[in-house]
Amino acid sequence: MQVALDFLQQTKKHGGAHEWLLVVRENSQFTKVALADNCSIVHQVPDNLKGRLLFEYSGCKAVIKQHQPDVIYTQFGPIWPGADAINIAGCAYSNLFYPELDFWGSLPWHKRLLKKIIDWQRLNRLLRSDVCIFETEDLAKRAAKQYNLSSDRITFVRAAVSSFVTKESRHEETRKRCEDLPEGKKVLLLSGYHPNKNIELLVKAAGLLKQKGRTDIKFVLTLPKEKKEVQNLFQYIAEEGLQSWIYNFGPVPQEGCCELYRACDYSILPSTLESFSNMIAETWAMEKPLLISDLSWCQSLCDEGAIYFDFFNQVSIVEKIEALVDGSIDIMAIVAAGTQQLATYPSPEERFKGYLSIIENHVDRVKHEVH
Repeated sequence: MQVALDFLQQTKKHGGAHEWLLVVRENSQFTKVALADNCSIVHQVPDNLKGRLLFEYSGCKAVIKQHQPDVIYTQFGPIWPGADAINIAGCAYSNLFYPELDFWGSLPWHKRLLKKIIDWQRLNRLLRSDVCIFETEDLAKRAAKQYNLSSDRITFVRAAVSSFVTKESRHEETRKRCEDLPEGKKVLLLSGYHPNKNIELLVKAAGLLKQKGRTDIKFVLTLPKEKKEVQNLFQYIAEEGLQSWIYNFGPVPQEGCCELYRACDYSILPSTLESFSNMIAETWAMEKPLLISDLSWCQSLCDEGAIYFDFFNQVSIVEKIEALVDGSIDIMAIVAAGTQQLATYPSPEERFKGYLSIIENHVDRVKHEVH
């Protein structure tokens, strides 16, 4: 969501040579933002699985016939199977290319089977794209090697911090909400609910903090309360008496993320796998210490710009947080290393121009081949 919104922001400044026709989910944030003059919403898809599949396999044909696009670009999603046009797809399905990690291992067998079927469908559709864009060179190389894809079909554009999250950014509505955050050192996981995020691990860590009597440390989450998994999670939190250690701030608008980072002391990302998490770059941009798993993909992205805990180990998480709170870790050195890492990543403008160059070059090449 944040990458796509930033993409639209950049079309105002750097996408003026083209017309951008948007297909979005109904009532999504895309319907509420100001668009560039050359950017318009041409279709809204019902925000449910049936509605999306009907559009992607059938409904898209009418939209394509009416507007005759030169290219269809999906920001992190597989192509539309019903679309007879140039298809360029951004890919953030990192688990498809890390078979050595049991990505869905925490789910019951029937849910795990369903997820693997969905993964197979996603992979099948991604492999049918004309060009697939990844966020890291490692993912692009893995995809090319595993599926023997030519270099003109696989590429990558490095992730960048969103233009919504900077030290200068402000969002008054979210700032006021932050006044209700609990006292103490606050550890932020800015994310929706997903099994890959291992949010339950933070609940276990909260249990350890309770045993230790550390009431000065809180986990701050941004979960939607209406989701069944979230309701079950907080029912368990209540049963274990952990409400004093876990605070659910609820979903945050993209423009407001800066305020939540600003109001918290540390960020944590306990995910099993990410192609690239906005939290990494955003934490660096907001000059906060980042706690992350000691997995190889984490270390390749963060280098010395993070504090590493043992993967899926709540004891290690608590030890690292206590070391931060008690001053055993040099926070300034970690923040400085994160700033150095961030300097190696592209700006939002550079990232957009990377996407734009791939789209333009591929369309021009196809037109040349046709003529």
